[in-house]
Amino acid sequence: MLLVFLKGLIDLLRISEVSNEEFIGTKEAASILGVSQSTVRRLANIGKIRCYTLQHNNYRKFKLTEIMMFKKENVKNNDQSTDDESNTLPQLTFNLDFSDSKKKSLKNISAKSHPAHYLMHKYWGRKPHNVVAGYIENYTNPGDTVLDPFAGSGMTPIEAIKLNRRGIGVDINPMSKFIALNTVSDVDLDKYKSIAHTILVEVSQKYNRLYETTCPVCKSIGHIETAIWENGKLVRIKGKCINDGTFVKDADQQDQQLYETVLREKLELDAEGKLFYPKDKVLKYVKRSGKESIDELFTSRALIILSYLRKRIFEIEDLEIRNLLLFTFTSMLANVSNMLPGDKERATYKSGWVISKFWTPKVHTERNIFHCFKLRMRAIVKGKNELSNIPKGLLSYENQDSSNLYFLENNSIDYIFTDPPYGESIAYLALSQFWNSWLNNEVDYENEIIVDSYRNKDYVDYAQRMRNTFKELYRVLKPNHYLSFTFHNRDLNVWKSVIDAYKEAGFILQEVILQEQAVSSGTQGINKINTLTGDFVYTLRKPNPNEVNGHKKQKNRNNLEFLKEQISTIIMESETITPSKLYEKLIPRVVEEECYFDEKGKAIDIEKILKENYQYTKVDSNMKLGDYYVWKIKK
Repeated sequence: MLLVFLKGLIDLLRISEVSNEEFIGTKEAASILGVSQSTVRRLANIGKIRCYTLQHNNYRKFKLTEIMMFKKENVKNNDQSTDDESNTLPQLTFNLDFSDSKKKSLKNISAKSHPAHYLMHKYWGRKPHNVVAGYIENYTNPGDTVLDPFAGSGMTPIEAIKLNRRGIGVDINPMSKFIALNTVSDVDLDKYKSIAHTILVEVSQKYNRLYETTCPVCKSIGHIETAIWENGKLVRIKGKCINDGTFVKDADQQDQQLYETVLREKLELDAEGKLFYPKDKVLKYVKRSGKESIDELFTSRALIILSYLRKRIFEIEDLEIRNLLLFTFTSMLANVSNMLPGDKERATYKSGWVISKFWTPKVHTERNIFHCFKLRMRAIVKGKNELSNIPKGLLSYENQDSSNLYFLENNSIDYIFTDPPYGESIAYLALSQFWNSWLNNEVDYENEIIVDSYRNKDYVDYAQRMRNTFKELYRVLKPNHYLSFTFHNRDLNVWKSVIDAYKEAGFILQEVILQEQAVSSGTQGINKINTLTGDFVYTLRKPNPNEVNGHKKQKNRNNLEFLKEQISTIIMESETITPSKLYEKLIPRVVEEECYFDEKGKAIDIEKILKENYQYTKVDSNMKLGDYYVWKIKK
């Protein structure tokens, strides 16, 4: 009772000190700031605004004068997050000491789907092109130089040159440079189509017999369009007959015998040294389904045809045409591999390679290579036509370790936009072995930035390589210019590594925005509600010389208990919350408060906190997305 009395007395004293001040509730504060009530509570939780809890009603109260001051100094009327669990992503924005008034704070940009020129060749993790363009337009002027040190398939430098900036891409992956340069290359498309057609006719005349099957209606010879395999056995066929059109049938004895003939032919060609196909050992990190080498991801029939098709392409003397034909070839490889799930009933295929591993489903589809090559040709012509008028000479691309940008001078870059590697996330280099091996590309696996226990690449190695990279980025970026990077990861070891890297380099954090994605990744396509559905975009600034660095000091508190309180507040506000929404709300608080490690220096395990304190419950839903899971308070 004494403690209760004393707390009440303290509250009364606090009110008496500001007796001339007006107190308002969360709803009024939200209205003044133009944000949601949830955002007001979030700002209070992270110490951005001060709240007063009064003994007699136990509700949060805020000083009107302090709210008005906070609005004047911090809020740019761009936080419009909502309290519901709809598919609309919250626009979480922290505005932190922008010193360059010419640069505006960016909101969550409505993501658009990829245009045809980014659909010419598969690559992982492409960001919405219009979002990348929006950042480039905001932070640069025509004629400026834009760098992406982890450029992947080249979206950032390509969007830069589309906006009349100079675009520089850097990536350790040879395939990345190959995709980017072929995307924008100047090629006579009529000549490309003519040569492609000639090669295709020649290869088809030689090997179309390997796709022969019998029409179940007229018993004449037809040709396989798709074949379904189950546990290594040919079981179902969709074919086309010149008399009866398309048909579907169970694979018969003749089909089995034909494939046995294919196996013998492959052995003979191998013995004579007439086949080239990659036998590179698959890296363990991406190995699935027991496949040991790249060739095991294809049928013998596919290997025979692909080997000869590749040989003919390499014989083309025109380098630009040859490269675009090889680009067509590699863009097709996944579609003619065994990584396509099969639809046994209709003898067709489902979306392929949706998992970022070399995974062969037990029921998978074999597609006709000649049909697939024609389809890829059309897609590439369509994409190339979109880029016919861009200033291609403004693009340069280096196949290089991003921690050694020796070819760039100090203070030479106007803006950096990038998507750095996320620790143990997608293994771009290991997956690109699927293409690099067919092109005989030499790959520098040693200097890859990744967490991969099979190659002794741990968090320490990852952190050191990220530090080296951000030091280089700091060196080449002009003072008082900006670097934006996207991040999508739940592992606090990885978050801390990246944030420590940019802080040690000297960058100052300007803002963090949750940006929606245009198209769900393979994992999100399977389970959209339970996975993170956006990227956090960090924008950093390189300070002017002699400028005082504005890094905040670490608070002396128990980070584990602080995170538990944050999680509790988030779940209590919503009663139930999906894993995706939970992390979307929690991660910005972790970043803002830099609460990654506990008192023993160990990364805090958020999943462990959730499992120990909350209930993970399946929700039966009639939505098209199907059932999903939520976290809620244990009963």
